[in-house]
Amino acid sequence: MRFERIFEDLEGQFAHHEQEEVRAVSEGLTRAEQAQLTLADRLRGAQGHRLTLHLGATLRVSGTVQEVATEWVSLAAEGGGRSAVVPLSAVVMVEGLPSRARLAEDSPSSPLGLGSVLREIARDRSVVRLETSGGAVTGRIAAVGADALDIRSLPTGEPTTVPGSTRITVAFAALQALQLR
Repeated sequence: MRFERIFEDLEGQFAHHEQEEVRAVSEGLTRAEQAQLTLADRLRGAQGHRLTLHLGATLRVSGTVQEVATEWVSLAAEGGGRSAVVPLSAVVMVEGLPSRARLAEDSPSSPLGLGSVLREIARDRSVVRLETSGGAVTGRIAAVGADALDIRSLPTGEPTTVPGSTRITVAFAALQALQLR
């Protein structure tokens, strides 16, 4: 009987150590998988959710995640339709981001680069407000190059960095958000 209890105890310890090893391997695999996720993957997993993107100390853009590409995310206003395009490089923090993710190959994400989506907005002749690291400007996109865009500013009566009716070139690297007006 005593040997039976010893064997039962050893079997129990072995089963416990085996479970602990499986749990440790599983946690390691989960961490390794999470290490491969990009912000774009996480934002794809949030399509249809309302988020607030922090683009600096004071600039915030809120909306429902509509479309996500490798370089940018499009947010929709409450009534639908695109309201803002934000370069992912400008995102500092995200409020409301769920923990799930969707990889690019698992999602019908947009293959368009930032320049392509900006050319689409320019073609529509939409009035936009550009938030940049150097200030804000409201106007219509006049031209889009490989790494910069020209905007013809409009007089809005708001205090802005640039006066109205001026053509300004903005580097993509300085672009924090484009909001449709």
